[in-house]
Amino acid sequence: MLAVLAVSDKRNIEPLAAGLLRLGWRVAATEGTYRLLRDAGHAVEGIADLAGVPTLLGGRVKTLTVSVMGGILARETESDLREMAEHGIPRIDLVCNNYYLLPEAEPGLDPARFREKVDVGGPAMLRGAAKNFEHVIPLSDPDDYEGVLKLLEQGGGSPSAVPVEHRLALAEKAFRISSAYDASVADLFGSRPVGSRP
Repeated sequence: MLAVLAVSDKRNIEPLAAGLLRLGWRVAATEGTYRLLRDAGHAVEGIADLAGVPTLLGGRVKTLTVSVMGGILARETESDLREMAEHGIPRIDLVCNNYYLLPEAEPGLDPARFREKVDVGGPAMLRGAAKNFEHVIPLSDPDDYEGVLKLLEQGGGSPSAVPVEHRLALAEKAFRISSAYDASVADLFGSRPVGSRP
């Protein structure tokens, strides 16, 4: 079992990671999450180890790789499993993600102040996990971590211990959060000075 953790809001992430590791899961995390968990003594992997390539372009590309997205979007079909084995892509069973914090929209906002904060990889991972909720557990709200972890503990660590109805509710929340985030980004772009170029 494999989980990918990439969070801006670090609430409850350490108990989640510790619980997953205790249940025998592999846990891979992006830079800030990785440092927090490693500093706390947890044996998590870096996302570059999972992706098979280092973080690129000043940190703008770290999860948008075939290994990560393929592992999230894979289904338990014969053809998917064969392709993953052929290309060395591990299945990802849980994605825990929340997005970078955005500045407040204000008249005349300089695009340079916010465009580097616009999250691309996080929404792609979370939307992929939500789309594929029958095969991946999508977590977007720190208040949901404890309940999912309890279900996993009751089921001996198996991802199947989280019922499909619960996953569907998590997927719905993930898409609602993603929609609200995109609306906030659009508001920020809409508040840029006339004639400015993002």
